[in-house]
Amino acid sequence: MDDNTQKALKSLAMRKVNSTIAIAADLANDHLNSICRIALAWICNGSVHGISYLVKPPEDQFTSRKITADMVQDSQSFATVWDEEISMLLKDGVLSAYRSEYLFLSIKASYEAGGRPFVFTDVYIRDLRFLASTYIPDLGNDSFVSIMHYMKIPVDLDNALSRAMACVCGIDWLEKLYPVTGYGIPLSAIMAGALQPPISESPKPQHEGQHKYERLSYYTRIFFIPFLILCLFVTSYYLYRYEQLKKTDIDFSAYSATKLPQPEPAAAPAPLTRDRHYIMMRGAYVIPEEGAIAPFIEAMKSRDIEKIRAMIRADKVVVLVNPTRVQILGEPEKNGFIPIKILEGDYTDMTGFASTTMINK
Repeated sequence: MDDNTQKALKSLAMRKVNSTIAIAADLANDHLNSICRIALAWICNGSVHGISYLVKPPEDQFTSRKITADMVQDSQSFATVWDEEISMLLKDGVLSAYRSEYLFLSIKASYEAGGRPFVFTDVYIRDLRFLASTYIPDLGNDSFVSIMHYMKIPVDLDNALSRAMACVCGIDWLEKLYPVTGYGIPLSAIMAGALQPPISESPKPQHEGQHKYERLSYYTRIFFIPFLILCLFVTSYYLYRYEQLKKTDIDFSAYSATKLPQPEPAAAPAPLTRDRHYIMMRGAYVIPEEGAIAPFIEAMKSRDIEKIRAMIRADKVVVLVNPTRVQILGEPEKNGFIPIKILEGDYTDMTGFASTTMINK
Protein backbone atom coordinates (compact mmCIF):
# COMPACT_ATOMS: atom_id res chain seq x y z
CA MET A 1 0.00 0.00 0.00
CA ASP A 2 1.59 3.32 -1.07
CA ASP A 3 1.70 6.52 1.00
CA ASN A 4 -1.16 8.21 -0.88
CA THR A 5 -3.45 5.24 -0.22
CA GLN A 6 -2.51 5.21 3.46
CA LYS A 7 -3.24 8.95 3.76
CA ALA A 8 -6.59 8.52 2.00
CA LEU A 9 -7.67 5.67 4.28
CA LYS A 10 -6.58 7.63 7.34
CA SER A 11 -8.74 10.59 6.28
CA LEU A 12 -11.67 8.19 5.69
CA ALA A 13 -11.41 7.00 9.29
CA MET A 14 -11.35 10.62 10.53
CA ARG A 15 -14.43 11.85 8.69
CA LYS A 16 -17.71 12.51 10.50
CA VAL A 17 -20.02 9.58 11.20
CA ASN A 18 -22.91 9.38 8.70
CA SER A 19 -21.20 11.79 6.30
CA THR A 20 -21.48 11.21 2.56
CA ILE A 21 -19.38 8.65 0.68
CA ALA A 22 -19.78 8.86 -3.10
CA ILE A 23 -19.31 5.84 -5.38
CA ALA A 24 -18.53 5.71 -9.10
CA ALA A 25 -17.37 2.97 -11.47
CA ASP A 26 -15.88 2.61 -14.95
CA LEU A 27 -17.10 -0.18 -17.25
CA ALA A 28 -14.80 -2.00 -19.64
CA ASN A 29 -17.62 -2.31 -22.20
CA ASP A 30 -21.40 -2.04 -22.53
CA HIS A 31 -22.12 -5.04 -20.28
CA LEU A 32 -23.29 -4.32 -16.73
CA ASN A 33 -20.90 -6.93 -15.29
CA SER A 34 -17.77 -5.32 -16.76
CA ILE A 35 -16.68 -2.93 -13.98
CA CYS A 36 -12.94 -2.40 -14.38
CA ARG A 37 -12.44 0.40 -11.84
CA ILE A 38 -14.44 1.43 -8.78
CA ALA A 39 -13.83 4.60 -6.78
CA LEU A 40 -14.94 6.12 -3.47
CA ALA A 41 -14.76 9.79 -2.42
CA TRP A 42 -15.52 11.67 0.80
CA ILE A 43 -14.91 15.01 2.53
CA CYS A 44 -12.77 15.26 5.66
CA ASN A 45 -11.70 18.48 7.38
CA GLY A 46 -12.92 20.53 4.44
CA SER A 47 -10.90 18.62 1.82
CA VAL A 48 -12.01 16.07 -0.77
CA HIS A 49 -10.33 12.67 -0.61
CA GLY A 50 -10.72 9.59 -2.76
CA ILE A 51 -9.46 6.12 -3.52
CA SER A 52 -9.91 3.80 -6.50
CA TYR A 53 -9.31 0.13 -7.23
CA LEU A 54 -8.66 -1.55 -10.57
CA VAL A 55 -10.77 -4.64 -11.23
CA LYS A 56 -10.34 -7.49 -13.69
CA PRO A 57 -13.69 -7.98 -15.50
CA PRO A 58 -14.81 -11.48 -16.61
CA GLU A 59 -13.95 -10.75 -20.28
CA ASP A 60 -10.95 -8.99 -21.86
CA GLN A 61 -13.19 -6.85 -24.03
CA PHE A 62 -12.34 -3.17 -23.51
CA THR A 63 -13.90 -0.13 -25.14
CA SER A 64 -12.98 2.19 -22.25
CA ARG A 65 -10.75 5.12 -23.21
CA LYS A 66 -8.82 5.17 -19.94
CA ILE A 67 -8.60 1.52 -18.78
CA THR A 68 -6.98 -1.25 -20.83
CA ALA A 69 -6.69 -5.02 -20.44
CA ASP A 70 -2.98 -4.68 -19.63
CA MET A 71 -3.72 -2.29 -16.74
CA VAL A 72 -6.01 -4.78 -14.97
CA GLN A 73 -4.16 -7.96 -15.91
CA ASP A 74 -2.91 -8.55 -12.35
CA SER A 75 -6.01 -7.17 -10.57
CA GLN A 76 -8.52 -9.16 -8.54
CA SER A 77 -12.10 -9.92 -9.57
CA PHE A 78 -14.79 -7.44 -8.59
CA ALA A 79 -16.26 -9.74 -5.90
CA THR A 80 -12.84 -10.05 -4.24
CA VAL A 81 -12.16 -6.30 -4.36
CA TRP A 82 -15.64 -5.53 -3.01
CA ASP A 83 -15.41 -8.03 -0.12
CA GLU A 84 -11.80 -7.33 0.87
CA GLU A 85 -11.46 -3.60 0.15
CA ILE A 86 -14.71 -1.73 -0.51
CA SER A 87 -17.46 -3.04 1.78
CA MET A 88 -15.57 -2.36 5.02
CA LEU A 89 -14.96 1.27 3.98
CA LEU A 90 -18.70 2.00 3.61
CA LYS A 91 -19.55 1.60 7.30
CA ASP A 92 -20.99 4.64 9.10
CA GLY A 93 -21.48 6.46 5.82
CA VAL A 94 -24.42 7.69 3.74
CA LEU A 95 -23.85 6.43 0.21
CA SER A 96 -24.28 8.71 -2.78
CA ALA A 97 -24.03 8.30 -6.53
CA TYR A 98 -25.13 9.80 -9.82
CA ARG A 99 -27.76 7.54 -11.44
CA SER A 100 -27.52 5.15 -8.51
CA GLU A 101 -29.95 2.63 -10.00
CA TYR A 102 -27.62 1.99 -12.98
CA LEU A 103 -24.48 1.97 -10.78
CA PHE A 104 -25.79 -0.57 -8.27
CA LEU A 105 -27.18 -2.80 -11.01
CA SER A 106 -23.63 -2.80 -12.42
CA ILE A 107 -22.18 -3.55 -8.98
CA LYS A 108 -24.61 -6.43 -8.53
CA ALA A 109 -23.95 -7.86 -12.00
CA SER A 110 -20.16 -7.53 -11.66
CA TYR A 111 -20.19 -9.18 -8.24
CA GLU A 112 -22.40 -12.05 -9.36
CA ALA A 113 -20.20 -12.68 -12.42
CA GLY A 114 -18.00 -14.66 -10.02
CA GLY A 115 -20.84 -17.05 -9.22
CA ARG A 116 -21.84 -15.68 -5.80
CA PRO A 117 -25.06 -13.79 -5.02
CA PHE A 118 -24.66 -10.12 -4.15
CA VAL A 119 -25.84 -9.41 -0.60
CA PHE A 120 -25.73 -5.86 0.73
CA THR A 121 -27.52 -4.13 3.62
CA ASP A 122 -30.57 -2.13 2.53
CA VAL A 123 -28.99 1.29 3.10
CA TYR A 124 -30.32 4.71 2.11
CA ILE A 125 -28.85 6.31 -1.01
CA ARG A 126 -28.65 9.98 -1.94
CA ASP A 127 -28.95 10.20 -5.71
CA LEU A 128 -27.27 13.33 -7.11
CA ARG A 129 -29.34 13.25 -10.29
CA PHE A 130 -32.65 13.12 -8.39
CA LEU A 131 -31.61 15.76 -5.84
CA ALA A 132 -30.33 18.20 -8.46
CA SER A 133 -33.46 17.92 -10.62
CA THR A 134 -35.61 18.36 -7.48
CA TYR A 135 -33.88 21.33 -5.85
CA ILE A 136 -32.45 23.24 -8.83
CA PRO A 137 -35.43 24.48 -10.89
CA ASP A 138 -33.35 26.24 -13.58
CA LEU A 139 -30.95 23.35 -14.16
CA GLY A 140 -32.00 22.78 -17.77
CA ASN A 141 -31.26 19.04 -17.84
CA ASP A 142 -30.07 16.49 -15.29
CA SER A 143 -26.98 15.18 -17.07
CA PHE A 144 -23.83 14.88 -14.96
CA VAL A 145 -22.06 17.47 -17.12
CA SER A 146 -24.91 19.98 -16.69
CA ILE A 147 -25.04 19.51 -12.93
CA MET A 148 -21.27 19.93 -12.53
CA HIS A 149 -21.28 22.96 -14.85
CA TYR A 150 -24.08 24.56 -12.81
CA MET A 151 -22.18 24.00 -9.56
CA LYS A 152 -18.85 25.02 -11.14
CA ILE A 153 -17.21 21.72 -10.15
CA PRO A 154 -14.49 20.39 -12.53
CA VAL A 155 -14.67 16.71 -13.50
CA ASP A 156 -13.02 14.18 -15.83
CA LEU A 157 -15.92 12.10 -17.15
CA ASP A 158 -13.61 9.25 -18.19
CA ASN A 159 -12.25 8.74 -14.67
CA ALA A 160 -14.38 7.10 -11.96
CA LEU A 161 -12.33 8.68 -9.16
CA SER A 162 -12.83 12.17 -10.61
CA ARG A 163 -16.59 11.55 -10.97
CA ALA A 164 -16.85 10.22 -7.39
CA MET A 165 -15.03 13.28 -6.03
CA ALA A 166 -17.23 15.59 -8.10
CA CYS A 167 -20.32 13.73 -6.88
CA VAL A 168 -19.47 14.14 -3.20
CA CYS A 169 -18.75 17.84 -3.82
CA GLY A 170 -22.14 18.14 -5.53
CA ILE A 171 -23.95 16.54 -2.58
CA ASP A 172 -22.08 18.87 -0.21
CA TRP A 173 -23.08 21.83 -2.42
CA LEU A 174 -26.75 20.82 -2.18
CA GLU A 175 -26.62 20.14 1.57
CA LYS A 176 -25.39 23.68 2.22
CA LEU A 177 -28.26 25.30 0.32
CA TYR A 178 -31.25 22.94 0.60
CA PRO A 179 -32.80 20.66 3.27
CA VAL A 180 -31.48 17.39 1.81
CA THR A 181 -29.55 16.12 4.86
CA GLY A 182 -32.20 13.58 5.84
CA TYR A 183 -32.99 12.54 2.28
CA GLY A 184 -32.46 8.98 1.20
CA ILE A 185 -34.08 6.26 -0.91
CA PRO A 186 -33.73 2.61 0.18
CA LEU A 187 -31.33 0.68 -2.05
CA SER A 188 -33.99 -2.02 -2.54
CA ALA A 189 -36.38 0.59 -3.99
CA ILE A 190 -33.66 1.94 -6.28
CA MET A 191 -32.83 -1.56 -7.54
CA ALA A 192 -36.56 -2.03 -8.22
CA GLY A 193 -36.53 1.03 -10.51
CA ALA A 194 -37.99 3.73 -8.25
CA LEU A 195 -35.87 6.42 -9.95
CA GLN A 196 -36.59 5.29 -13.50
CA PRO A 197 -38.79 7.76 -15.46
CA PRO A 198 -42.20 6.39 -16.47
CA ILE A 199 -42.22 4.70 -19.89
CA SER A 200 -44.95 5.82 -22.25
CA GLU A 201 -46.57 3.41 -24.69
CA SER A 202 -46.95 4.10 -28.40
CA PRO A 203 -50.41 5.55 -29.05
CA LYS A 204 -52.89 3.30 -30.75
CA PRO A 205 -54.99 4.47 -33.74
CA GLN A 206 -58.03 6.33 -32.47
CA HIS A 207 -60.87 8.52 -33.57
CA GLU A 208 -60.42 12.28 -33.61
CA GLY A 209 -63.08 12.78 -30.94
CA GLN A 210 -61.21 10.56 -28.48
CA HIS A 211 -57.80 12.13 -29.01
CA LYS A 212 -58.02 15.01 -26.53
CA TYR A 213 -59.30 12.77 -23.75
CA GLU A 214 -56.56 10.18 -24.29
CA ARG A 215 -53.93 12.94 -24.30
CA LEU A 216 -55.30 14.35 -21.03
CA SER A 217 -55.13 10.89 -19.42
CA TYR A 218 -51.57 10.41 -20.67
CA TYR A 219 -50.28 13.68 -19.19
CA THR A 220 -52.13 13.04 -15.96
CA ARG A 221 -50.24 9.76 -15.52
CA ILE A 222 -46.92 11.36 -16.46
CA PHE A 223 -47.18 14.10 -13.83
CA PHE A 224 -49.07 12.19 -11.15
CA ILE A 225 -46.55 9.36 -10.67
CA PRO A 226 -43.53 11.64 -9.91
CA PHE A 227 -45.77 13.74 -7.65
CA LEU A 228 -46.88 10.63 -5.76
CA ILE A 229 -43.29 9.41 -5.37
CA LEU A 230 -42.22 12.85 -4.12
CA CYS A 231 -45.05 12.87 -1.57
CA LEU A 232 -43.98 9.44 -0.32
CA PHE A 233 -40.37 10.60 0.03
CA VAL A 234 -41.37 13.77 1.90
CA THR A 235 -43.66 11.79 4.23
CA SER A 236 -40.92 9.22 4.89
CA TYR A 237 -38.45 12.02 5.60
CA TYR A 238 -40.66 13.69 8.20
CA LEU A 239 -41.51 10.36 9.83
CA TYR A 240 -37.80 9.61 10.01
CA ARG A 241 -37.04 13.00 11.55
CA TYR A 242 -39.89 12.53 14.03
CA GLU A 243 -38.49 9.18 15.15
CA GLN A 244 -35.03 10.69 15.48
CA LEU A 245 -36.39 13.52 17.62
CA LYS A 246 -38.20 10.99 19.83
CA LYS A 247 -34.96 9.06 20.35
CA THR A 248 -33.03 12.20 21.20
CA ASP A 249 -35.71 13.77 23.40
CA ILE A 250 -33.45 14.04 26.44
CA ASP A 251 -34.22 15.97 29.59
CA PHE A 252 -31.29 18.38 29.81
CA SER A 253 -32.86 20.38 32.62
CA ALA A 254 -30.84 18.52 35.25
CA TYR A 255 -27.62 19.91 33.77
CA SER A 256 -26.07 23.29 33.17
CA ALA A 257 -22.71 24.57 32.01
CA THR A 258 -21.55 24.84 35.64
CA LYS A 259 -23.48 22.10 37.42
CA LEU A 260 -23.45 18.33 36.98
CA PRO A 261 -25.67 15.73 38.70
CA GLN A 262 -24.52 15.24 42.27
CA PRO A 263 -25.13 12.21 44.50
CA GLU A 264 -28.09 12.42 46.85
CA PRO A 265 -27.22 14.08 50.17
CA ALA A 266 -26.47 11.60 52.93
CA ALA A 267 -29.43 12.82 54.95
CA ALA A 268 -31.94 12.67 52.06
CA PRO A 269 -35.04 10.60 52.87
CA ALA A 270 -35.83 7.30 51.15
CA PRO A 271 -32.37 6.53 49.72
CA LEU A 272 -32.11 4.23 46.72
CA THR A 273 -31.85 0.59 47.84
CA ARG A 274 -31.39 -2.74 46.11
CA ASP A 275 -34.54 -4.38 47.48
CA ARG A 276 -36.96 -2.14 45.58
CA HIS A 277 -37.84 -1.46 41.96
CA TYR A 278 -37.87 2.10 40.67
CA ILE A 279 -39.23 3.90 37.63
CA MET A 280 -37.31 5.86 35.01
CA MET A 281 -39.60 8.07 32.93
CA ARG A 282 -39.71 8.58 29.16
CA GLY A 283 -36.71 10.62 27.99
CA ALA A 284 -34.46 9.36 30.80
CA TYR A 285 -31.20 7.81 29.68
CA VAL A 286 -28.93 4.92 30.60
CA ILE A 287 -25.20 4.66 29.82
CA PRO A 288 -24.35 0.96 29.20
CA GLU A 289 -20.57 1.27 29.68
CA GLU A 290 -18.92 3.06 32.61
CA GLY A 291 -16.20 4.38 30.32
CA ALA A 292 -18.76 6.47 28.40
CA ILE A 293 -19.87 8.42 31.50
CA ALA A 294 -16.94 10.87 31.48
CA PRO A 295 -17.28 11.78 27.74
CA PHE A 296 -21.03 12.16 28.23
CA ILE A 297 -20.59 14.52 31.19
CA GLU A 298 -17.99 16.52 29.23
CA ALA A 299 -20.44 16.85 26.32
CA MET A 300 -23.12 18.02 28.77
CA LYS A 301 -20.79 20.63 30.27
CA SER A 302 -19.91 22.04 26.85
CA ARG A 303 -23.49 21.60 25.57
CA ASP A 304 -22.14 19.67 22.58
CA ILE A 305 -25.51 18.43 21.28
CA GLU A 306 -24.01 16.83 18.16
CA LYS A 307 -21.62 14.71 20.27
CA ILE A 308 -24.50 13.63 22.53
CA ARG A 309 -26.61 12.60 19.53
CA ALA A 310 -23.64 10.74 18.06
CA MET A 311 -23.28 8.79 21.32
CA ILE A 312 -27.00 7.94 21.18
CA ARG A 313 -26.75 6.74 17.59
CA ALA A 314 -23.74 4.60 18.55
CA ASP A 315 -25.71 3.07 21.50
CA LYS A 316 -23.25 4.55 23.99
CA VAL A 317 -26.27 6.29 25.52
CA VAL A 318 -29.72 4.61 25.54
CA VAL A 319 -32.79 6.88 25.73
CA LEU A 320 -35.93 5.29 27.16
CA VAL A 321 -39.06 5.92 25.08
CA ASN A 322 -41.50 4.68 27.75
CA PRO A 323 -41.65 4.67 31.57
CA THR A 324 -39.48 1.69 32.57
CA ARG A 325 -38.92 -0.27 35.79
CA VAL A 326 -35.30 -0.62 36.90
CA GLN A 327 -33.43 -2.28 39.77
CA ILE A 328 -30.54 -0.72 41.69
CA LEU A 329 -27.36 -2.84 41.58
CA GLY A 330 -24.99 -0.82 43.75
CA GLU A 331 -24.17 2.44 45.46
CA PRO A 332 -24.11 5.82 43.66
CA GLU A 333 -20.75 6.81 42.22
CA LYS A 334 -19.17 10.17 43.04
CA ASN A 335 -20.22 11.50 39.64
CA GLY A 336 -23.90 11.03 40.47
CA PHE A 337 -24.49 7.86 38.45
CA ILE A 338 -25.65 4.57 39.95
CA PRO A 339 -25.46 1.03 38.49
CA ILE A 340 -28.91 -0.27 37.47
CA LYS A 341 -30.58 -3.13 35.61
CA ILE A 342 -33.51 -2.57 33.23
CA LEU A 343 -36.40 -4.91 34.03
CA GLU A 344 -38.78 -4.40 31.09
CA GLY A 345 -39.22 -3.01 27.60
CA ASP A 346 -36.88 -3.19 24.60
CA TYR A 347 -33.78 -3.24 26.83
CA THR A 348 -34.86 -5.90 29.35
CA ASP A 349 -31.93 -7.28 31.43
CA MET A 350 -29.52 -4.65 30.12
CA THR A 351 -27.26 -3.20 32.81
CA GLY A 352 -25.70 0.22 32.87
CA PHE A 353 -25.47 3.50 34.77
CA ALA A 354 -28.18 6.10 35.32
CA SER A 355 -28.16 9.51 36.97
CA THR A 356 -29.81 9.36 40.38
CA THR A 357 -31.83 12.44 39.38
CA MET A 358 -33.52 10.39 36.65
CA ILE A 359 -34.85 7.69 39.02
CA ASN A 360 -38.27 8.17 40.60
CA LYS A 361 -38.14 7.08 44.25
